[in-house]
Amino acid sequence: MREENKKLRFLLDISTNIFIETDAYGRILSHNRKAAAFFDTPELNGSRLSDYFSSEAVSALYPEILGSLHTSFPAYLLLNIRGREFNIYLYPLENSVILCLEDITERRALTNMLGKISARLEFAEKTAKLGYWELDIRAKRLYWSAEMYNLFGVSPKGISSKENLIRKHIVKEDYPLYKEKLRELVKKSSPVEGQVRIRQPAGNIIYCRFQAGIISDGGSRRIAGTFQDLSRLIETQKALEKAREEAISLNRGKSYFLAQASHDLRQPMQALKIFISTLEEEKLNKRQKSIVQKIDAAADNLNYLLNNLLDISKLDAGGFTVEIRDFNIGTLLESLLIEFREIARSKNIKFLVCGCRHTVTGDPVLIERVIRNLLSNAFKYAENKVLLGCKRRKNILRIMVMDNGCGIGKDELDNIFEEFYQSKNIRDNNKMGAGLGLSIIKRISELLNIKIKVSSVPGRGSCFSFELPLSKKLPAGSLLNVN
Repeated sequence: MREENKKLRFLLDISTNIFIETDAYGRILSHNRKAAAFFDTPELNGSRLSDYFSSEAVSALYPEILGSLHTSFPAYLLLNIRGREFNIYLYPLENSVILCLEDITERRALTNMLGKISARLEFAEKTAKLGYWELDIRAKRLYWSAEMYNLFGVSPKGISSKENLIRKHIVKEDYPLYKEKLRELVKKSSPVEGQVRIRQPAGNIIYCRFQAGIISDGGSRRIAGTFQDLSRLIETQKALEKAREEAISLNRGKSYFLAQASHDLRQPMQALKIFISTLEEEKLNKRQKSIVQKIDAAADNLNYLLNNLLDISKLDAGGFTVEIRDFNIGTLLESLLIEFREIARSKNIKFLVCGCRHTVTGDPVLIERVIRNLLSNAFKYAENKVLLGCKRRKNILRIMVMDNGCGIGKDELDNIFEEFYQSKNIRDNNKMGAGLGLSIIKRISELLNIKIKVSSVPGRGSCFSFELPLSKKLPAGSLLNVN
């Protein structure tokens, strides 16, 4: 019997719980080492519980001690002692009661923290409409989060953990994809994902993105996954796509109309230029000549803008057809020389053309448009000189248009080919067009699969160039000087 008491005392002393034996009056009869350490007293025997417990704790504890002695049944209560939370178990003997104090402070704190985390996760799932599920492969038991039930439109009450609600509610046509993905997951153990439709009991169809993977936990394997409701996103995407298609259709209609009406729209401008030219031949006084010159400049600007807008519309409507063939670049340059000769004389600009007789490969109509627009741009900004020239390098012919105008800053080189872009560094630039010329050049060059290069020095001028493949070499022409 004495040996058994020693063993019991040893077990009580190594326990992490506090053990105290007390009589009906709260006098301490015995205790273990943990009790002495907690109350920081080597010997508690003979003292009372009221010496170490608060009055509130004593008031709650004494009735339980008396009740347990009276009924001979164990009792339980939860008390705060010295700032710590304790589960207190009371075990009655003949004339005393054993108190077992279990410190649950950290456990309660952890429980509270886990509760907060769980609440946050539940909030996040609800906000993102993201449900979580797990399947114990061995036990064939299924776990669903609350949001999974919400997504599927069912109540968790009365549903077995072995019931496969996913298979039951996935739209019949989509289930083979889901099943195939799960087979792939089990076979390769690599995460899978896809998109399926879920039919809720009320008949509503929602679009869900699913993801799944395998979790290994100490030998046990589980399939875990998520379902996320993407219905609003997909509806928005469909609405945006419909609006986009309508906008494209309207824009194509507009562009097609302008492209078809191009000739009719240009005719009045051509007539206006003829009338202005006729008026200039009349005998006018100084003031009248000045007004006619301003009308002519305004008409030129309007004509340039109209041509650019019509070209943009034609590009949008797909009105330009690329026809690649061999042609003589010299013939093309000579036609441009004739066209821009009068412009050079009227603006008092020295126009230099380096003619050449090389045969190149490309679309002569579209290449002529590119060069014409580059020349128009050069004449807008040139101080008094514009050069159109060619330079051969092996099997490549480089076409260059140079001017000695104000130049372009490095910070603007990436923007000049954008539609409606106009440099803020050039005074009255908005009076020189709408900023469409270079954007048209860029779009035509993309059709031709050529790259427009730009080099410029602010205050000294700019050089625009592109390259064409040579088909065969012919004697080059001479430098022409047109004042």
